[in-house]
Amino acid sequence: MAGLAALADLVINRVLITFGHEAWSDETLLQLDRAGSFALNLSVVAGLVVLAFCLGSLASQRSGLPMTARASLASFGWVLIPIVTLMTFLPLALTRRELVMVVAGLSHAVIVLLVLAGLHWRSAPAMIATLILTLVASLSGLASTITNLIGERFLWPHAERLSNSFHWSGELAYLAVPLAVGFALAIPWGTVRGKIALVVSTLGAAAVAVEMAFLERAVGNELPTLIYGALKLDVMPDKYTILYAIPLGIGWAVTIAAALSKDAARRQLGAALLLLSSAGYAPRTPSTLILCVVGVALLTRTAIALAERRPQGLR
Repeated sequence: MAGLAALADLVINRVLITFGHEAWSDETLLQLDRAGSFALNLSVVAGLVVLAFCLGSLASQRSGLPMTARASLASFGWVLIPIVTLMTFLPLALTRRELVMVVAGLSHAVIVLLVLAGLHWRSAPAMIATLILTLVASLSGLASTITNLIGERFLWPHAERLSNSFHWSGELAYLAVPLAVGFALAIPWGTVRGKIALVVSTLGAAAVAVEMAFLERAVGNELPTLIYGALKLDVMPDKYTILYAIPLGIGWAVTIAAALSKDAARRQLGAALLLLSSAGYAPRTPSTLILCVVGVALLTRTAIALAERRPQGLR
């Protein structure tokens, strides 16, 4: 529910309303705004519920994590949840910038702790790569934002170049996450279920390519702005923005394949990718930050689940 609502929020609020407002009538815009607000609130509320359950399982003794890791996750996580809950139901005018910065700091702290918790277990190599790429994407996005803020405040001439370097390196890691997850799926393509997953995921990737071509035709030179506004992606030169269809198509195909897996642990990977993809790279709003945290929490749970299945000597 959180993932599908987040996807609806992405399509309605960050694409249709932001870049298509001139094409809609006032009545249509009002309906889209209502639908977008409902999707946004639903994604945050559902995400908070999921995160509460994830933190409960990871902070328990059954998780097999050290006491310090469990205490840290519980401390930071259970401070983050009530703050975001409060911000969800407060009017936007009462949401202060300082509170948003606190949420950003807490969110990235929880992400780091979740990744370290997942790496504590010697999971499958593909899951270890997924967690490392997720950590690089998170820290690089944060470093880019901090560098940019410092440059603006102290007029540092090299801040923009350094900020872009952090942003682009993190973006490449973010785009590589679905590929790493794909290696962790291990779907038996020879079975009926595997063949169905292959066909449906291929159709999903093709749908992304068609949608990107449609957007390029509809918005023309505004496509780079649309992609950045929706997902914060800008490593591609403007004239090659259409090439984002390749990594985004792969991501959507892997998400569908994981969702159709017979294995419950690997279905969690589909939910995690849906959340991370909908939140976009380097999220900055409390709603997208909390969805990113939930996505990483699901990756960590999957890494632990797959590690528990390995022979004892490999842990």
